[in-house]
Amino acid sequence: MKTSKFVAVAFLFVSGMGVCRANLGETEAQCIARYGSESDIQNDIGYRQVGDKAASFNVKTTSGSFDVRVIFLKGLSCHESISNADASRGLSEDQMKAILDSQSAGFKWRKGKTVYHTNRADETSETENWLRSDGATANFLMSGKAASGDLSGEVELSTKEYTFAQRVYDQENGAN
Repeated sequence: MKTSKFVAVAFLFVSGMGVCRANLGETEAQCIARYGSESDIQNDIGYRQVGDKAASFNVKTTSGSFDVRVIFLKGLSCHESISNADASRGLSEDQMKAILDSQSAGFKWRKGKTVYHTNRADETSETENWLRSDGATANFLMSGKAASGDLSGEVELSTKEYTFAQRVYDQENGAN
């Protein structure tokens, strides 16, 4: 009974997160159809970031509300940041993994390097990197109390083209 209850809850959770999955490579019109109306539209996305346009969406699912920030390069979604709409709460590790699963696009994800940092207040930050077999990347940016093991954060997903363009931009402009 416990197993079937767990599977049912897990299915509902993942299906609710499917609405919030990043859809790298979609056009702006496809993103609007999926997420709803845009807000905070920037045609000049600013200093130190590649892209032609950026837009924010507020997405409501059965498992909560999420902020999705999309950067478009040559008219296609190339970088997406997904975070909890409630700024005081981050995404849970389970939510981040559900987003990663929903964004597989038929490719396999492989876990890469994880970097940890703990400060004197026992706050830990972690960046967990994933690489999809087509070159797309996902970064889980997590923080929380190290002793509790309760980390939460946000997810950033990028196409291979975006990552390359950003690297070239950084090299040309003296960034690390």
